[in-house]
Amino acid sequence: MIIEEMLSRHETARLDSLNLIVSENRMTARALSPLSSDIAQRYAADFYHGTAPAREMAEHVANLASEVFEARYANLSPISGNMSLLAVIFALSGVDDHVGRIPPFFPGGGYPLDYAVFNRKPLPLPFSDKNWQVDLTAAISLLNEVRPPLVVLGSSIVTYPMPVREISDVVHAYGGLVAYDGSHSLGLIAGGQYQDPLGEGADLLLGSTHKTFPGPQGGLILTNSEEIHKRIEVLSNFRPLNGPTLICNPHLARIAATGIVLEETDWKKYAKQVVENARNIAASIQDEGIPLRGVTAENFPELTYCHQVLLDFPLDDSKRLRDHLGKHRVNVDGFLRLGVSEITRLGFTAEECKELGRLIAALLKNEREVPESVDRRIGEMIEAHREVVL
Repeated sequence: MIIEEMLSRHETARLDSLNLIVSENRMTARALSPLSSDIAQRYAADFYHGTAPAREMAEHVANLASEVFEARYANLSPISGNMSLLAVIFALSGVDDHVGRIPPFFPGGGYPLDYAVFNRKPLPLPFSDKNWQVDLTAAISLLNEVRPPLVVLGSSIVTYPMPVREISDVVHAYGGLVAYDGSHSLGLIAGGQYQDPLGEGADLLLGSTHKTFPGPQGGLILTNSEEIHKRIEVLSNFRPLNGPTLICNPHLARIAATGIVLEETDWKKYAKQVVENARNIAASIQDEGIPLRGVTAENFPELTYCHQVLLDFPLDDSKRLRDHLGKHRVNVDGFLRLGVSEITRLGFTAEECKELGRLIAALLKNEREVPESVDRRIGEMIEAHREVVL
């Protein structure tokens, strides 16, 4: 019973708190159910008899994804956003090729994949820490000089849309391709919020299905190009008689759960509320004198355009304050990114997010003596929002 006890402790730690981890979300009971069904241990290869229903299910979910994201082709084989990115890099670039990307961490916030391990050369696009945005003039100059065959746009530490159209025009002019890593923003893209990468010129949209997209951990690759879709399928879809590629088994239970999320979520309502909640937390925290990152960005009058709010503290302070917030039942990460996807699913309103922003500010400004009323109100919010409602 040791494992069960540990799981119980986990649920107490995570469900009896306000989870503002930007990389996580909450699933409905219906969406969770396939993960413990018989299909969780099965294969779908037609080399095995009895797999027709599973293959039909996987095809149906791919069609749902194509419909929701308005893309001609959807590939759900990758078992994570990381594997989605690897499939794209291996399929669309070669050994010793440069791959353009948003630089990781600070400044930039790009995904910290180690391209060198896979014999690719990362080409960091110039990025402004002050504006928290790509330095477009410098980036265009660099792209025209180096001409990487593949450019990956998208960030893990993000508040503003990327200049997809401008970058795509440059890259396409010399024959390259643009992939948009929407791991953090995928659920917002589904709901018509944040930006429309494929509509703005990106050749592919890839991402994780467990961040703003409120599903199981997994990956998704979308494109309108049959050629690109087939090139990626060679790497990401298991061919049993030719040996495994990147994916041996796409985890059918995950695909089934992803399908339920695709069909049960009111994407437009959910995405709109996520952004509204994030903006209200950001405004409330700023009004209390807490510094935010990137708020001087030109052409972006709002404090955030997605689910994230970026507090601006040195890293050592951020880690200490993360632990301080955690002691008071507010979960954030070591960068002090605040994400509102999960609490939005649990029914938090804009007004409640304003109040939550003030409570977080009170915690940040009172590390030694936190008013009892702060802890009491946080507890009331947790009890009032136990179930997924959106």
